[in-house]
Amino acid sequence: MVAKAKVTFLPSGRTIEVAPGTTLYKAAVEAGVELNSICGGKGKCGKCRAQVHGKYELDHLHPLSREELESGSFLACSTRVRGDVRVFIPDTSTAGKGQILTSCAATCRRPDPPVQKAVLELPRPTLNDNLADLERMLRGLRVKRLGEPHLDMAVLQELPVTVRKKDWRVTASFIRCGGCSRMVRVEPGDTTEMNHGLAVDIGTTTVVVQLLNLLDGRTIRTAAAYNRQISCGEDVISRIDYAAENGPGTLRRLVLETINMLIADVCVEVPPREVTSACVAGNTTMVHLFLGLDPTNIKLDPYIPVTNSPPPLTARATGLGLHPESPVIIVPGRSGYVGGDITADVIASGMHRRRELALLIDVGTNGEVVLGNDQWLVGCSCSAGPAFEGGEVRFGMRAAEGAIERVNVGKRFWLNFCTIGGTKARGICGSGLIDLISGLFTRGALDKAGRFRDALPGRIRPGTEGREFVVASGSETASGSPIVLTEADIKNIIRTKSSLYAAASVLVNSLGQRMEDVQKVYICGGFGNYLNIDKAVSIGLLPDLPRKRFRFMGNGALAGAALCVLSRRSAAEAAKVAAKMTYMELSVNASFMGEFTSALFLPHTDERLFPSVGRHPPGYDETKHDRSE
Repeated sequence: MVAKAKVTFLPSGRTIEVAPGTTLYKAAVEAGVELNSICGGKGKCGKCRAQVHGKYELDHLHPLSREELESGSFLACSTRVRGDVRVFIPDTSTAGKGQILTSCAATCRRPDPPVQKAVLELPRPTLNDNLADLERMLRGLRVKRLGEPHLDMAVLQELPVTVRKKDWRVTASFIRCGGCSRMVRVEPGDTTEMNHGLAVDIGTTTVVVQLLNLLDGRTIRTAAAYNRQISCGEDVISRIDYAAENGPGTLRRLVLETINMLIADVCVEVPPREVTSACVAGNTTMVHLFLGLDPTNIKLDPYIPVTNSPPPLTARATGLGLHPESPVIIVPGRSGYVGGDITADVIASGMHRRRELALLIDVGTNGEVVLGNDQWLVGCSCSAGPAFEGGEVRFGMRAAEGAIERVNVGKRFWLNFCTIGGTKARGICGSGLIDLISGLFTRGALDKAGRFRDALPGRIRPGTEGREFVVASGSETASGSPIVLTEADIKNIIRTKSSLYAAASVLVNSLGQRMEDVQKVYICGGFGNYLNIDKAVSIGLLPDLPRKRFRFMGNGALAGAALCVLSRRSAAEAAKVAAKMTYMELSVNASFMGEFTSALFLPHTDERLFPSVGRHPPGYDETKHDRSE
């Protein structure tokens, strides 16, 4: 039997025994210790720094510098256990307290939920009326003209006790799906006033759960947390790779732990077993991992998932901590990369019911775009990359406590910034990066290619990755070291914004439309909700349209899931939207690469597309001009 090594993580105090040769990253995942890892433990992002004491060895391709190694910093993914070790995880390597969007625009004036309740007053059996329990209940349903639904075996097994517990007064719960109905639960007494449902948004980065009153549509409570899968990789490709190497079991366990923790948080006044139904929205990979399905083929040409439209399931089958027979509806998707979260966005926006041409952009860990109206819908997905979520940027981080989220670039490149939570800066999140690059560009510090024009003592200086801009001095940061923005960081942000803008351009142009024909632009996703529209336009992330055409949807996926659990009509519309949406695969679209290349500038190669973007001319010296805000 191989001897195990004991790994102790500090400051949490969690311990786990693993086989020698196991990486600290894998040990952390198994121990439930959350680590920043954009790349999923592949040694590329450099975010999982830790200090290690004990018996360990480093992989040869350790990406940290000699100076960093000598200071005691190691990457958990490149450090292997050889004996007992103690591992200190600094705050900068943890997810931190996140800023997670929970607000959404779901309104349902007349709820008509897919799962409904009916109270039955059944006559007591006698020698003259000796119908069996089930037939007696079905007769009661026919009297109320409720039809004769199919029923689950669990209902039949519990029926003898249930019907007699409250003197033959029972409440039947049944789900109507298509032209048939299925009885999912029978409760003693009248519980018709206790009809509650859950809306669940499974995001790649965050998970949000909302408890709703299905009788009046009120939101009772909402809770959110980081998806615990982030320790296995930041984006869907990293998760698919992890599942391919380790099986989907760990990832399924992590997301279920996240969801069930949030269910416990929202079900303070309503016991989880009393929740009647749930609706889940998520991208195709997240839905696969939630259901324990193998997502491998989503990554492989021709990118085919196991299913885009899972059938109605139960809490027992999915692992949700509700009554085992509570129905669970999965919002259907369109393809491997345009999933049910985008269908839910469309339902929440209402663009599928309006004649005007609308563009929907979900700016998150993954980038999706939908164009259309009440006649047609076309959707696509683009490989935006993790830059807006902290990946590929030296001091990039998620929107968590200590992240610089707002930046104002003033005269002489004086900066005014604020951090989430008001603490000292730990890094820069996506909205802060856009603000910063927009300000530097419009102030004349950056050229169209994203290069710094000239050195500026105290601000722009030579660095290991080209010139860099000092965003925060050591006295302003949690680590005591300066936070900088490098030219390499800017290039990665430009690539990300170019991918999203090019996707929108290809959709519009391929369908014979013009960007100015778009009457509404719906911005969805947790990151998108914190965008400054003017600054996003100034770098070429969003089209330069009249600002009154832009609408922030908040958490559109959560709003769409809420509508589907509140309304049979919305649930049916979701199925129709997913079925009628045309999917455009950009990887084989001849015009995408040209559009992408043209967008690799600030704001774009063709400045005529961005008439409202003003900036200082080449050669402008900010230090010689006293220009106020």
